[in-house]
Amino acid sequence: MEDRPRNSDNGRQTTEHGLGISVVGRRPLGLPALQWLQGISIGLLFIIFYGAVIPQLVSEWYEHSTFSYGFLVPVITGYLVWQRWPELRAIPVAGTLWAGIPLLMAVFLGLVGQGIGDTFSMRVSMILALASTLWLLLGREFLKALLFPVFYLGLMIPVPYVLIKDLTYYLRYSDATHAATALQLLGIPVYRESYFLHIPNMSLEVADVCSGVSSVFALFALGVIYAYFLPIRFHLKILLVACTFPFAITANLFRIIITAVLAYNFGSVVFQSLFHGFSGMATFLLALVMLILTGEVLRKRYFHPFHMEARQRVSAGADPSRDKGLKWGSFAAAALIFASAFYAAGQLDAGQVGRLRSDLSGLTNIGSYTARGSQLQDGYEDASAESSLSQVFVGQDDSPIELFVGYRGEQRTGNRLRSPQLYFPEHWNSVWVRPAEIGVNSEGAIHGNWMLARKGQARELVLYWYQIGSRTYGGELEHRIEQIRRLFFERLSDGAIVRISTSLRNDEPIEAAQKRLQEFGIRLYPELLRVLPL
Repeated sequence: MEDRPRNSDNGRQTTEHGLGISVVGRRPLGLPALQWLQGISIGLLFIIFYGAVIPQLVSEWYEHSTFSYGFLVPVITGYLVWQRWPELRAIPVAGTLWAGIPLLMAVFLGLVGQGIGDTFSMRVSMILALASTLWLLLGREFLKALLFPVFYLGLMIPVPYVLIKDLTYYLRYSDATHAATALQLLGIPVYRESYFLHIPNMSLEVADVCSGVSSVFALFALGVIYAYFLPIRFHLKILLVACTFPFAITANLFRIIITAVLAYNFGSVVFQSLFHGFSGMATFLLALVMLILTGEVLRKRYFHPFHMEARQRVSAGADPSRDKGLKWGSFAAAALIFASAFYAAGQLDAGQVGRLRSDLSGLTNIGSYTARGSQLQDGYEDASAESSLSQVFVGQDDSPIELFVGYRGEQRTGNRLRSPQLYFPEHWNSVWVRPAEIGVNSEGAIHGNWMLARKGQARELVLYWYQIGSRTYGGELEHRIEQIRRLFFERLSDGAIVRISTSLRNDEPIEAAQKRLQEFGIRLYPELLRVLPL
């Protein structure tokens, strides 16, 4: 098939390929030295403001296997940009000051995230600021050409842990339910209790690592890029990406069923074998094969190369003569926004640090409850707390109640008190969480959460809340909103977490344990007001 040079209407030389698609001749990417200096300056300001985000992000990829796929996302994004480089060279630079508005909003989101120690907000802000900066400096056409790579780069941001926990709980229950049904169909006697599978020779727990949540996110990231390159219509790409969730869940369900069958026939030796060690990787590979086979079926039946033609038409319609280079106005706007954000970040870091009115160790006289010197086994801790108290109290019925109070004078740059809903002593997990409202006097109430936790057959009822001065919060969102308000109006970000728990006896109803914790909480609250800053 022969290429024939010809002249276009505007005098630029293009090449006519055998497919009948015209592509404009590419302009050399030769910006003046001053404009290169402008671009590098904005890049440095961007790095200075978001510099602390990247190391924390990489550390999270390394430490949590659920997000380890994040290492591949920047590499794939770089390949996408390199692939579109010829197209980018044909797009005229035409920045617009209107893009300063979304850039300002993105940077403000980053300041809020930094102020309250919310790393997710800071990471989302970084991606939004990158897109807004491209729009501000290079123009809308550049942003359109790089929109998918920038969107894909956002997949490197781990989902908030609270959502991961909720999804994990759902998958554990779902997997246990469907696995029990499958085992019964296979003739294996099984009794399901919550996310436990009791078979004649042992009890199996569908733990967090067995929920398949790691495969869900990794397969989604790969499914997005795989669907992007498939020559099928857009709605079929969306369908294929949506299939990553049932594929990952189904593959993991197979893993649980096979493990239970082997455990029923061969006993606990299964969990000491290479099979159990490599079953996680095999689960992901099975889900990936299911995805690829589905994609190939769609490609063969619904092949449509329109996305390739569309990219060629974009290049053919570009006019290099319209290239105006980097505008001084756009450069000045971007520089001013990032410089102001850097200054504001410094002011937030220089905010006031809260101080306790007295030491937490003074919380030893809680009504008629007697403090016991030793702590319960698997006691709750929070490494982020600057000051903390872990103490066991005994009431009139001799039932031990564990109290944890953690306080931090500032909660910025990721150093935030942990949520008891997300962090547990080793091998403990949440079964359910429900809102709690406990009246302490005629003027107010404790707003918190009831939570039932479990480790094997042991059960524990927990009552916890966040406390800022005399105000208490059970919801994460309302607590964060109050933190933001105090940060910007009072320049304070201190706070406390209060967690009280009691073990449930064999057949003790939940209501009896709730009454025990409620009575203790009512007597504890005025003592907290004496210690915590108001």
